[in-house]
Amino acid sequence: MKKPAIFIDAFITSEEKKKWFDYNVTNFIKAGYDVFIISNKMISFDKFADVKYFEYDSTNRILLDKSKYKLYSKMRWSRVMFPAGGNPQEFSGISKMHGFTNWTILYNLKKIAKVLKRFGYDHAIRCEYDVVFKSYDLMDTIFKDFGKSENSKNIMIIPGSMGVTTNFFLFGVDYIDKLIGDLETEDDYMKLLNSTYGDNTSPVLEDLFWTMVDNSAHYLNKEDAYKHIEKIDMCVSDGDLGLRHPIMYKSLQVTPVNNNSELFICNTDKKRTIYLDFATDGRCELLKISPDSWLRVSNCKNFVEIHSSEFPDGRTIRFDLSLPNSFTIKPMS
Repeated sequence: MKKPAIFIDAFITSEEKKKWFDYNVTNFIKAGYDVFIISNKMISFDKFADVKYFEYDSTNRILLDKSKYKLYSKMRWSRVMFPAGGNPQEFSGISKMHGFTNWTILYNLKKIAKVLKRFGYDHAIRCEYDVVFKSYDLMDTIFKDFGKSENSKNIMIIPGSMGVTTNFFLFGVDYIDKLIGDLETEDDYMKLLNSTYGDNTSPVLEDLFWTMVDNSAHYLNKEDAYKHIEKIDMCVSDGDLGLRHPIMYKSLQVTPVNNNSELFICNTDKKRTIYLDFATDGRCELLKISPDSWLRVSNCKNFVEIHSSEFPDGRTIRFDLSLPNSFTIKPMS
């Protein structure tokens, strides 16, 4: 079998991002992979002789007008361990995340499938530019079970809190070409949503793609896969407010879960502890969220108000627990 190609969908806007993009391109080539690149933004590039295919398309297909879409994404966590060594927990919630990059990512994935067909490839690995692996022999590590089931020939992907982890996955070229229709216009993207959901629900890509692949995917074991990953998002931002999760500031993410009866809090900072003032009907307390930890606060009633130094301008956030994903942001008084 021909070795899968590597596809990097590269949106490079800074020297820091360019550094990790170059690092990955170099390491994939050293590992014997043919590298295919589509970019909608690139500050510089000088490795044309080393890559198999490079395409630059300055059209950035971003979904800027949220008002056109229903923005509910399902959030699912399982086997979250808190504290370390504790019992596995499962819980779910809803968030008005906006999948503002869905159209451009799916468009580029469909386009590269056609290019890969032309070059004679049956399979490829889509990898974002800032996923850093401990070893770049991915077919001997993360995707070692490729071919052992029919689903593994379609797509091999990690389940995640929002659906599936789209930072990297192995896919069948014919499978993706059939899965994704032509998406030349935003109307084409809306038709995809209507064929998937029956309306214009546009969640984040992880949720949408999970719905699209559904039972045809081979789901990787997350713990086993992460043993081979140094870091999955070297260039994660401090939060594009209003674009992804509406209550995500710096390293803090907060959302009600389990029918608004509990509050989920996540500190993604690897080193720094975050303190948060928490209040609900009948009680208030100071919460301590350790580095790289998840916290689940039970017995939330009627409302939740939270304040943290992570929030800009001293603001407080209040959740109305009688409604799904209903919150107001109160400025400092």
